Amino acid sequence: MKKICIGLFLSFAIFALILFQSCNHDVSQTKKMDIDPQNYPRIDGSTSSLPIVQGAYKAFHEPEIINGEEIWNDLPQSASKTIESYKMLIDGELDLIIVPDPSEEVWELAKEKCVELEYIPICVEGLVFITHKSMPIDNITTEQLKSIYIDMQINNWSQLGSDKDLIIDALIRNEDSGSHALMEKFILEGEKINETIDENNKMLTMVAMIEEVETYLNGHIDADRVNKTGNRFPRFPLGYTLYYFLQNNEEIQKWENIKTLSIDGIEPNNQTITTKEYPYSTYYYVVIRSTAPANSTERTLLQWLLSDEGKKMIDEAGFGSIN
Repeated sequence: MKKICIGLFLSFAIFALILFQSCNHDVSQTKKMDIDPQNYPRIDGSTSSLPIVQGAYKAFHEPEIINGEEIWNDLPQSASKTIESYKMLIDGELDLIIVPDPSEEVWELAKEKCVELEYIPICVEGLVFITHKSMPIDNITTEQLKSIYIDMQINNWSQLGSDKDLIIDALIRNEDSGSHALMEKFILEGEKINETIDENNKMLTMVAMIEEVETYLNGHIDADRVNKTGNRFPRFPLGYTLYYFLQNNEEIQKWENIKTLSIDGIEPNNQTITTKEYPYSTYYYVVIRSTAPANSTERTLLQWLLSDEGKKMIDEAGFGSIN
């Protein structure tokens, strides 16, 4: 293939999956011959994909047994997050990352540095919008979300059909997050977040975003606006996160008050996200530099992730694998 210095090469084609999967003649033997703790590739990714990164690590390392307990030395305990992982891969500091879609910033950086990346989907994901379960709204449309986050023409829950006279406290993530990249893809489409929202409602982690929705009921009063009775408007949150991150952490974090909203009448769940019926369905990708040699450990690990054994690990990590 002729290389062109324009940034990112999207390897979504089915033939790529067939090519990698056809090599899975003896995965265990491949692991023993080609990857060991000494040459294990440098891997990172998004906060939400950390369970996959950890699962891959365990597949190619052996634990230390102390008093009958498995101790995984050097098991990754945190992630560099989506955009930082992309930057490190582009700069050659990583060999492989597991991440959602790139942001506009990543596209521009790859183009600027003339780096070609390959994207291979390994499991599904979805951007979901959330509010507190006490809000009597179950569905929102893409056009309504645009009007909330871009021009604030919709700014009160009553405009969405609620009987509650509450300002929509539209929460956002920082621009170097994976969920913001999905906002750019599905909602913003070249537009920018409203300046007022950008200045006042930014959450720096996904956990902080969900915690704000979970615990924050009428917590802020807008002193500049009053309702028809002369009382100040209370505010009520609207946020967003990733479907499998929420599912995998809901019980651990004791999030009991989170409601995910249907989009254009389609509920986000494993089936609708896997079939891509849900409008904001996407993937987690293995991303590598296109210059990685065919026999490199990052390509060997990619081969394993696409194998039946790798898919099983991804399922057990709480993600929807690609059929």
